[in-house]
Order: sequence, then structure tokens, then C-alpha cells
Amino acid sequence: MIVGASAANTKAACVIAAQTEEDLIGRGWPTGIIYGSETQLATRFGVCRVVMREAVRILESRGTAQMRRGPNGGLLVLAPTMPVVLEAIHRYIMSRFRELHQGSACRTILHTVHARLTGPGSETCEGPGLIDFLEVLISAVDQFAREGPAGHVLQSAAAKSARSRAAQVLRLLMKDLHGRDATDHRLGSEFDLCDRYSADRNAMRQAVRVLEFEGIAESLAGRGKGLMVRTPEPSALCRLIICYFTATRVTPGDATHLFKMLSAEVVSMAAEQATDSQLGRLGDIQRLLESDARVTTKVIQQAEESLFGFIDEPLIDILLRCTGSYSIWWSSIDPESEQGRSVYRTTTLKVVSALLARDGVAAAVAQAHKVECLNRLT
Repeated sequence: MIVGASAANTKAACVIAAQTEEDLIGRGWPTGIIYGSETQLATRFGVCRVVMREAVRILESRGTAQMRRGPNGGLLVLAPTMPVVLEAIHRYIMSRFRELHQGSACRTILHTVHARLTGPGSETCEGPGLIDFLEVLISAVDQFAREGPAGHVLQSAAAKSARSRAAQVLRLLMKDLHGRDATDHRLGSEFDLCDRYSADRNAMRQAVRVLEFEGIAESLAGRGKGLMVRTPEPSALCRLIICYFTATRVTPGDATHLFKMLSAEVVSMAAEQATDSQLGRLGDIQRLLESDARVTTKVIQQAEESLFGFIDEPLIDILLRCTGSYSIWWSSIDPESEQGRSVYRTTTLKVVSALLARDGVAAAVAQAHKVECLNRLT
């Protein structure tokens, strides 16, 4: 489960693609296996082959699987690559904010965390996957800062992989979306878009389904409707990064370590930058945790959202969600366990108290201590 995220789309093809990725994550991402033939998968999910093909196109666009044709063919499980992940991050941030939003706070946090992960006396990661991921991400963010959208580090690399007509149409749709005014929510009807991009309906529908899966747009029937722009939810992007983590053998322990460092930096910065209204909402969480109310999963999600909602940096938010969901500490919080509820309540209240006192150092220490305590419950 992704911390504080909801499903981006409930259309059948989108649901099937999400369920397939979640199943492969649960299996430890068995790269190279045949997950099933098109017919077998359509029967398994109880859909027609047309819907199953749409789901496959979504998976292929994300680099998580590919349909191999032939007598021994089927849906081949692939390891998603960093170029694909970075392109998805780019689409999410540009769709959400219509501009590159990785500001100085984002770069400061990423560079600080990287230095602590790799510097003298740092705790050694169990594998190279996490450091590699972080270094490529930092390189992309730095190049964004220097050169803007035209300097996106992986635009040229991703363009080489955009061989299908649907992938080309997807790029054209994203370019069109970014160039529109924030109040213009309609991209056009299917007929209009096919004519605009000289695309057939099949390629257009494949591209649209990817946008729907990522929550960037939604196709609505009716006069004056068509492809409508939406504010994307983070679930699809978070899941893709978790797919990458699983495929590259990033361990939950390494993810916990990264989450601890990221979250400590964020709450430290939040103690200095939070507005009075934000602190007021945090006070509501404090009163809830101090009450006799049961610490449910919903309460935990509300508390985590409140703690990390101060810094307006979407990439940091995504990383917190991913590493939090993938980490040991998150899976250790069992709402049925009195010990888990007690530890979460006590340690979170210390973080909240430090934030309300605007003490950045104390907030960072309390947050790191919280993750360590919850990690010890496993």
C-alpha cells in the first residue's frame, strides 16, 4: 500500500495493469518470466481481449512488461529502467504544476541525504540499487535547474525508445497539455485529437489510456467533453518507482534508511517554514493522538500527510511516499498491535511537539528516532 495515495483510475484496463504490477511486486519482481498469454490473462481478469490489450499497452509504456508474440509467447516481465522512471516523474510534475517545480529545497534535501548516505561514517546500504537511483535522480534534477525543460537529462534517451505511434502521440499530448492555460481543462474530442496529431484511433486510445492510468487526464463522453485534464494522484508514479526498487533489489531496509534521512530533513525544514495555519492543522493531529481514539491506519495516514505536507516539493513528496510504503517501518505498524499503536503515538507526538515549537533540530532527531523505534518492532 502506498502511503496516503488513492487509485488513479478505476477503468478496467487501468485496474488490471495496477493489479498486475502489485502482484509482481509481491513476487519479488521475477524479471524474464512469462506472466501469461493474452487469452489466459483475459480469462483470469474476466475481461475481453480488447480490454486486456489496453492493459498490456499501459504496462509496456511503463517498461514493466511486454507482450511477446509467437507459440511460446505471452506477457514478458521486464525490469523498468531509470529513463522510463524519470520520464514518468517528469510527466507527473509537469502535469501537476505546469512547470518544473524541483526548487532549491528539493535539491538541498537530495544532496544532503546523498552526502550522508555515501560520506565517511555513513551506514552502508545493503546493495547498490538505492545509491544508483538517487544519483541518477540528482543528476536529472540538477540539469533541470540549470537548463529548464529543454535540458531534461533523459529527453533524448527516452525519445529513442518512443518507436511506437502511441508513444509518439503520448509525447504530443503531453506537449499540448503543458502549453495550455491552467484554466483550460479540455484537450479535445477523440476525433479532434486524431486529426490534430495525424493519428489513428487505436494509437490515440492507447496514449489516452496511459494518461488515464497516471491520472493526468480522463476521457469523458458527451457534448463539450472529450479528453479532460485532471490533477494527477501520485499512486501510479509511486508504484512504478516501487517496481523499479523491487526489480533492482533495493531492500526494504535500505528504503527505511532513505526514508529516515529524507523525513528528518523535511521536518527540520518544515519547523522553520510552516505557516500558522499549517501548524494549526498539525495541532489537530496532536489532539487526536493525545485522545483515547484508536490509532487506525487512517489516523496514521492523516498524521503522516500532516507531517510532510509543509514543503511544497512534489518530488520529495513522491520519494517519501515510495520509501515509506516500501520500508520495514511502515509494514511494522499493525493497527491490531497495542505495542505498535503505542510506539507510533508516542514517537509521533514528539515530532509534532518539536514542529509546533519550531525547533528544527529537535524535530529531525525525533523523526529519526521514530523510524528507528518502529523499525525495531519488526
